[in-house]
Amino acid sequence: MMRFFKLMAALLAITGAMPVYGQDFVARLDTWNEKNPIEKTYLQLDREAYFSGQTLWFKAYFIAGFLPSAANSTLFVELLNNRSDLVIRKIVPVFGALSYGQFDLPDSLPTGSYQLRAYTPLMLNFDKSYLFSQRILVYGRNKPRAIPAPAPATTLRFFPEGGNLVSGFRNTIAFKAVDANGLPVAVSAEIRDEQNRMITRFASQHDGMGQLILTPAAGMQYHASIAGQPPVHLPESSPEGLVLNLTNGSGSKSFTLSYRGNRQTPAYMVGQMQHQVVFKQPLNPAAGNRISGTIQTGNLPSGVLQVTFFNKDGMPLAERLTFINNKEYILPATFRADTLNTAPRKKNHFSITLPDSVTGNFSVSITDADYESGGYRPQNIYSTFLLTSDIPGYVHAPGYYLSNEPGAAEAVELLMLTNGWRRFKWTDVAANALPAPQHKDPGFISLSGKATVSGSGKSFADRDLLVWVATDSGRSLQTIKTDAEGRFKMDSMIFFNKARVLFSDVMGKKNKFLTIKLNADSLTRSYALPPLKLPLDPAAGTTGNLASKMNSAYFDYTRGEGLMLDSVVVLGTKTRMQKLEERYMSGLFAGGINARTIDLTREFIPNQNIFDYLQGRIPSLTIERGGQFGNYRLFYRQAGARQSMQLYLDEMPVDADMIASIPPSDIALVKVFPNFVGAPGGGAGGVLAVYTKRGDELNYAMESSATIVDYEGYSIMKEFYAPDYATPAENQYTDYRLTLDWKPEIFVSGKDQRIAIPFYNNDRTRRFKIVAEGITTTGKLLMLERYVEPGR
Repeated sequence: MMRFFKLMAALLAITGAMPVYGQDFVARLDTWNEKNPIEKTYLQLDREAYFSGQTLWFKAYFIAGFLPSAANSTLFVELLNNRSDLVIRKIVPVFGALSYGQFDLPDSLPTGSYQLRAYTPLMLNFDKSYLFSQRILVYGRNKPRAIPAPAPATTLRFFPEGGNLVSGFRNTIAFKAVDANGLPVAVSAEIRDEQNRMITRFASQHDGMGQLILTPAAGMQYHASIAGQPPVHLPESSPEGLVLNLTNGSGSKSFTLSYRGNRQTPAYMVGQMQHQVVFKQPLNPAAGNRISGTIQTGNLPSGVLQVTFFNKDGMPLAERLTFINNKEYILPATFRADTLNTAPRKKNHFSITLPDSVTGNFSVSITDADYESGGYRPQNIYSTFLLTSDIPGYVHAPGYYLSNEPGAAEAVELLMLTNGWRRFKWTDVAANALPAPQHKDPGFISLSGKATVSGSGKSFADRDLLVWVATDSGRSLQTIKTDAEGRFKMDSMIFFNKARVLFSDVMGKKNKFLTIKLNADSLTRSYALPPLKLPLDPAAGTTGNLASKMNSAYFDYTRGEGLMLDSVVVLGTKTRMQKLEERYMSGLFAGGINARTIDLTREFIPNQNIFDYLQGRIPSLTIERGGQFGNYRLFYRQAGARQSMQLYLDEMPVDADMIASIPPSDIALVKVFPNFVGAPGGGAGGVLAVYTKRGDELNYAMESSATIVDYEGYSIMKEFYAPDYATPAENQYTDYRLTLDWKPEIFVSGKDQRIAIPFYNNDRTRRFKIVAEGITTTGKLLMLERYVEPGR
């Protein structure tokens, strides 16, 4: 990597006859990159198919500028359904350039394909389509309904290389075809002119993509003729412009420029990767309005390279993305099955040897290969960090493009031709108007607010404030100083789950002495993100061997035949909840075996209204807002044709807007019924009952919650448990674990390192799948996938 930066410095020194516009561009882009570097994350999962009630384990890696990044403190990971409704949200701290955590999938989660999205606040400073995302399969108690196949339809788009289609020149035109679900589809068709004369034929080469050559006549319109579908028009050609043709070579890219027009003469070109300018070079016009040249890429880092050609006035004439794969990012690794024993509960010992002298952090999963989708994962740490995090839009099976498969190098260039670049606009660079960062890293948990003397309204100014933070794992005590207005702030705090925070005067006054008003929550905030709509195959995971096995595994789980070693139920303060329900609820509202009650009597809720809080608190609850002034609609565990929940306030039917107008601090309990016999129609769409505080609870809210508040910290990061069968288990049970071992934090440092992977088999696995990934301090990536079984 150091060699790359030295080379980049040498390349940038080649300014020669570079116009001043080009030098300004580079300086402005470099300055912007320093203030707003591109942050990326990748999540390794233990598997990609689960059944309801299981735990999904993940490990997150972070890079910026080709190296591990320690700029992030907080990671948001969201599980979304296909309407992009939030199902579960986890917020975990980032230590260095790493994080890990888990989702406990509800046992009521319906069968289907779900979307996973991960991001940090710094990543939201760019287009949200660059965030990490992927699909997972979940198998639940319901059988997937047959989804009628959409009417056959193919969307075909054409992309002239460099962005221009110029008449009279030989143009390369790429194309991409997708079906009604947004998935690639193979096509073959003809190009015809206005008189319907066939000009050429073309066919897709990989995942619906391909390219063709066309020399358009001036003023002629062309279209693609596909059997059974309306014609698709190609972009109109222009009499003036620049035509770019770029091809791969050995350690280089060759380009040819053909141009016509007064302002179409190229004067220089700029190449940049992740906002870092890697070369800028003047171009010398040649006779015949044609320029050829070579871009040396052998010493550049691997990834997406953006090459832009400008005229002497700094106007971009043509642009092209191309991919560099010098394989310098690969961390060599050797896998070995030292001891292989597929008998029930027998010990296995695998190992991964890293021959280089490395310092890095890695993660390893070992799963039952018969409960995987088969083949290799469609995306991995290579494809995320080097490819999909730098191009917008959906990429189908991106892992293929960085594989050793024949044709992968040619196919990735088709991908480059059919995907645009949207991180910035050259017009913004020219106008020195690149956007400033809108989001900052929160620096873990920050508690801030204002302290006043209770009953007087006077600021608790320039005084020592004693703060206790109590969690399940321990207690911490610190003293902070308020300013002249009684304001205070505590930074860089890390605690998990719910914490009780007590504020007190150090002089030993009673808790009622101070009134504390906290500012907006620095951790559990919501960001305005667009819907995540990854293309979905309606039949994905619903048929075949995997679906049969996973449905059977879920049945075993529900019958109690399998030991779910990673599932824990926390009962909490049951006695208190029973008392609250007896006090607030009556009649049919006091029942409901499947109902869920949430105690808010001692909660600190910083959100604008109760619905904002419940959105992230209750899995499978969807809240829609019809306009700026309310018009809320609530849906619970519903898909397809949905029916709104019925709402009750203190057991009286009301509309959603009335509940939204109540301060959350006045609400004691919220109860959710999947169905409710006391509601019209049996409450088939679900019922939400809200209870306002009364009596002593209201006094507690007025007197004590000002100095003692409940604060929701980071999501708990559990430790994966794998049984040790060195000694026989005391209790008889059937072990049908699908994830046999998950090691999210393997640190190595030194030469010829060996990662040992000992684990015990379950009662039935005969084939193992091993996935190991990670990153070194120098930016090298480990990506290893193996299937292991006797005889292979």
